[in-house]
Amino acid sequence: MKLRLRPGSVARAEDLLTACVRECAAYVATGPEDRKLVAAVGSLVVEHAAYERSADRAFEALLAVGRQAVEAGEVRLARRVADTTVALRSRSKDAWRLRGQALEADGRDREAVDAHERSRALAGERDPELVTRGARTIGVSDLRGQLADRSVCVVANGEGLAGSALGPVIDDYDLVVRLDSFQTHPDATGQRVDLHAVSCRSGGPGWRRPARTRLVFGEEATEWREAIRSRLVPGAQSYLGDRSLSRPVSDPALIGESRWANEASTGFTVARLLDHLDVSARIDLVGFTLPGQLRAEERQWLLAHARDTDGLRISLR
Repeated sequence: MKLRLRPGSVARAEDLLTACVRECAAYVATGPEDRKLVAAVGSLVVEHAAYERSADRAFEALLAVGRQAVEAGEVRLARRVADTTVALRSRSKDAWRLRGQALEADGRDREAVDAHERSRALAGERDPELVTRGARTIGVSDLRGQLADRSVCVVANGEGLAGSALGPVIDDYDLVVRLDSFQTHPDATGQRVDLHAVSCRSGGPGWRRPARTRLVFGEEATEWREAIRSRLVPGAQSYLGDRSLSRPVSDPALIGESRWANEASTGFTVARLLDHLDVSARIDLVGFTLPGQLRAEERQWLLAHARDTDGLRISLR
């Protein structure tokens, strides 16, 4: 798997790897008894110090250290190495598998389940416990394909749009996103529903309304899976986002921001996901400047990152 890095992040990747190698070497200096782990660390140090270094070989050597650390019961070292592998290659199934194993060893079972689910998803394996009601599950790359080079409009809920007469404008976008228990009106909000984003804690009629693609957001895997099992309506969607799309703001494989005190609102979550994927020709948020649509810190982030604001519209692209 090739590592895709944005401008300036090659140096960051090098810093991450170097810091982890130093910590592994410091561990060996304490005189551990596990010979396989010591040998794995030695191979990593040699590869990292090589004149003609291979990023792939260094990554494999790092994975080997993590696996041996798990086997040796060195949980802190295993967690450190696993976190580094995920940070370096967030699309690596082996990195996520190692993270799951390290979390299991640390007794963090819920987080371990998420990590193993991500590993299976990256390997193209279907979640055997997910009830999809006939919908085809999609991951990050599939969603990126649906959004690529298209104009996207995310429509807020609430009475504030009732007299806006923006319906025809909204329906003219290539892809229209609705949220939670949305309602449509031809004149005010338009009628199209290409993608429905909904919190796993949201009930109401939104689940029953037809949408080409439905994304269900939720931090806890069990709660997320149960919401899909109990609320998904057969035939109401053609595509269903899998676990890899269920918590994009906090998921280290996507945005990876844990600073938000509460679960992000659905509108903010989908806006951040679209912004992060960065494949759409245009991303407009309609109605989010109205009171009650966003938390204060969410509104502040969107306005700070907007390219333009015009009345009821916030443009991210």
